[in-house]
Amino acid sequence: MWTIFIGFMGSGKTTLGNRLGAIMHRPVADLDHLVSLRGNKTIPEIFREEGEAGFRDRELEALLALPPQDDLILSSGGGIVEIPRAASALRERGSVFWLDLSWRAAWSRLRDTAPERPLVADLGEEGLRALYIRRRPMYAAAADFRLRSDRMDPDRLGRAVVTAALSRQGADIRA
Repeated sequence: MWTIFIGFMGSGKTTLGNRLGAIMHRPVADLDHLVSLRGNKTIPEIFREEGEAGFRDRELEALLALPPQDDLILSSGGGIVEIPRAASALRERGSVFWLDLSWRAAWSRLRDTAPERPLVADLGEEGLRALYIRRRPMYAAAADFRLRSDRMDPDRLGRAVVTAALSRQGADIRA
């Protein structure tokens, strides 16, 4: 089964995925990176040329193109839950961990990242907050586990992921 991380931008999906992959000697895939590689374009270029809808189409294609392997660690894009087919595909493939970040922590991490994050540049603080609020129930519905990642220590969160995956019981986890 895959270990899958979902959550808002800046929640630590890529950081935790890479850390856990190194610790567990498992392959890691970052969906945003795969979208960029497959399209031979940066994420900002895809957003600029195709809009968010085009990016989401590419995101779903990249997810569905991943080979079925039991030990994959997948860091998804923050908006993957907005694609119903993608959210269900994630649940079919493994354990889904929501890295839940407070709005204050999210904005603190995101406010200076506009050049590499098109939605930060386009929406600004108010628009991002509305997006954050809109997506929260989607993350909750898609997740098997919820990890609070405000004060993220990748090692502690990684241990919590391993423990939760072994127990395979949906839970609200504080690492």
